[in-house]
Amino acid sequence: MKNTLDLNLMEELSNLEYFIVKAPVSSQEFWKEWQEKYSRAFVSRIAIKKLLKTRKLGYEDIKRYKAMLEIYEDIVFYLENLKKLALNLRGIFEVSESPEFDDEDLDFDL
Repeated sequence: MKNTLDLNLMEELSNLEYFIVKAPVSSQEFWKEWQEKYSRAFVSRIAIKKLLKTRKLGYEDIKRYKAMLEIYEDIVFYLENLKKLALNLRGIFEVSESPEFDDEDLDFDL
């Protein structure tokens, strides 16, 4: 049983290896490689969401595509964190894109 699990893990790692950015974060090659991998993961995630919304899928297919969706979400998260690291090393720090407001912060004079 353990050998089967080890083989399955090795197969999964091999499948995911494509998304590992190997270029050094401080190099120009990094951005080219990062963009290629990010685009592929992001578009794959969109495609899976579309399949789940527009196709009449069986239970097993839904389960499989939802598992794939989680994997692509994890990959996108990894790549976004790698981008933040590369930008931080260049002295660029991202600001939150959507500031959250508390309803109590809003003062309406009606």
